[in-house]
Amino acid sequence: MKVENVLCTGCSLLCDDVDCEVEGGVVVKAWGSCSHGTNRLKGFKESRLEEPLVEGSKASVEEAVEALAEKLKSSKAPAIYGGGCSSNRCVELALKLAEKLEAVYDAPPSICRVLIPIRREFNVEASRFEEVLDEADFVLYWGVSIADTHLRHASRYTVMPRGSVIKMGRENRVVAMVDVRESMSMKIAQHKLVVGLCGDASLAKSIVDALQGMTPQPPAEVPTRQVVLLASDLKSSSFTAIFLGSSLLRCRPEESIKEILKLAEKLREKGKCSVQPVAEEVNSYGQAELSLKLLGTCSPYSFKEKAQVKPLHELVAEGTVDFVFSLNTDLLSSIPMSSAKHLQGKLACTTELKTLTQAKSSIAIPVQALGIEAGGTVTRTDGVEVELKPFLTPPQGLLSEEEVLSRLLKSL
Repeated sequence: MKVENVLCTGCSLLCDDVDCEVEGGVVVKAWGSCSHGTNRLKGFKESRLEEPLVEGSKASVEEAVEALAEKLKSSKAPAIYGGGCSSNRCVELALKLAEKLEAVYDAPPSICRVLIPIRREFNVEASRFEEVLDEADFVLYWGVSIADTHLRHASRYTVMPRGSVIKMGRENRVVAMVDVRESMSMKIAQHKLVVGLCGDASLAKSIVDALQGMTPQPPAEVPTRQVVLLASDLKSSSFTAIFLGSSLLRCRPEESIKEILKLAEKLREKGKCSVQPVAEEVNSYGQAELSLKLLGTCSPYSFKEKAQVKPLHELVAEGTVDFVFSLNTDLLSSIPMSSAKHLQGKLACTTELKTLTQAKSSIAIPVQALGIEAGGTVTRTDGVEVELKPFLTPPQGLLSEEEVLSRLLKSL
């Protein structure tokens, strides 16, 4: 059976033009998807956890939920972690769960969690892909290699397509890329700037100086001539679309992003300028946006202290947190080993796939694959809410993550 216009959850682009061939409840072919999307659509069943596990033994969903409820109730300092691979409703339920338990809530590091709150302080736009496709004549990628992370970002949404104003597509656009190393993505760019670690803020300032007719003083590894030529093309653009990636998180991210936003404000003096993140996970944008809306912050938050706290891995290492419930996120693969070793016997998770976190969890509850078997709403990397369209029937007895969290809340 062929299923048309599948909405792909392989990354935060959420492409909706993918076709799939389904046989026996499994995707055997996919057309129009990138390699990440194809792996997501075809490969998830091969590496999924099929039954709940409690202390290494198979259990029913009901038994696993009750066991998890007891663990959370007996914990003196629990934490809830995740949301970037979950639906918006699951993020809301996770926050309710954390509030009920007076727990810490945190999520994986993301450019969205830094950019979204800071962007509100500046007079910059957050344009949608459709507007960028139609009108942007200058596209600037900063701190991301889309050829490695979001394979259709340029080809479907920002650089290659022809729009209502940019009628020749790629031929009418100038592309610039800034990163810590030369990447495959830079092959499509007229301006390729390789900046050293912690040099992003200084580079952004130097571009502003060049726009104002001053002599720029970029970081030593960036030739002054490159900055002058970049500024010249920026001056000529009518709509600049800037996309920020996770490489900016490596060194003083707040400072770097603020300087880039000042650059965007400068460009807005003569035309349009948009700044958007390139979200790492399928719903990193939604997780950050909901945290900001419901908590007033995207930073780690303690419902007991009613305040921002240190990142989860630091709290675990200090012994401040004694049990962690991870939401469909491979927590142990993203925190230092010095912190991970403290979670032995103090970890539970919901998961679509077999992961290191699942293998080390005392309670692991498998859930339906988001967007394939389970529906819900997630937020695309440009801030557009998207309703998922599941097209496969999940195995009997397997619940969605939303159902698991709802049952867990009722059990507490």
